[in-house]
Amino acid sequence: MNKTLISASVILALFLSNIKAFTQVLHTENFNVVIDTSKTVKGNFTPSFRYRNLKDDFLEISNTADVSLRINKHAFTIANRVEYSFFGDEDILSGGFLYLEYMNLQNKKIAFEPFFQVHWNEVRGLKEKYASGMNFRWRALEKKSTGLFFAIGSFYEFERWGYSGVKEELLPPNTDPVESSKIRANSYISFKQKFGSLFDLDISGYYQPDFSSFFSNYRLASSFELTYNITKFLGLRLLYQNIYDPDPLVPIDRLYHDINFGITLTF
Repeated sequence: MNKTLISASVILALFLSNIKAFTQVLHTENFNVVIDTSKTVKGNFTPSFRYRNLKDDFLEISNTADVSLRINKHAFTIANRVEYSFFGDEDILSGGFLYLEYMNLQNKKIAFEPFFQVHWNEVRGLKEKYASGMNFRWRALEKKSTGLFFAIGSFYEFERWGYSGVKEELLPPNTDPVESSKIRANSYISFKQKFGSLFDLDISGYYQPDFSSFFSNYRLASSFELTYNITKFLGLRLLYQNIYDPDPLVPIDRLYHDINFGITLTF
């Protein structure tokens, strides 16, 4: 059985790595990280329906997939998202991401966490983003049904923004794409709780300041995920995420809300 799952994971990873996928803060703690369980292989597939409050009505059908593989003190995670959207009267492919992560367990409490991610989110204006860095992850609390994790690190990011998410009255005379590259600090806190076999709760928060202006140029993000487990492999998931950027590169809302309800398939 394990050999079958490992083979399936490798095939899926190769498939996902060939999909071109590019949001501003990626809520990575929502992925099924195998390092926090006793499993060798763990995966999650979530087809979903979403509504967003942008300048026009926005409806979306999407799918998120993530797979983690653990071998001794080494763990690998690959996650991918593709989105098909209806923006006003237009049908568009709005975006997605590709996320790669390697974890090295130094001991039961500390892990090194190098990562690479690529994003796009055209309906908000993010044409492309590349980021790469490393975190130190600390297991502050880990019991049978409860987990509390902290991480701190840094990463390099490159972003290119357009004006597709800007309201007409806020458009500047020059609408050429705007680019930015920065080195940012990265920190997050993650709380995970199981309520018997029926409910899983996952709450996380992120703080990403620019090293050159630590308290004025930063991003805040948070995530709340509640899953009702219909069976061991099938569940209903409610996911709320937000991002706050006090100084966006283009004149979009500083606070961004994202509500997602979908079916989760887990192995």
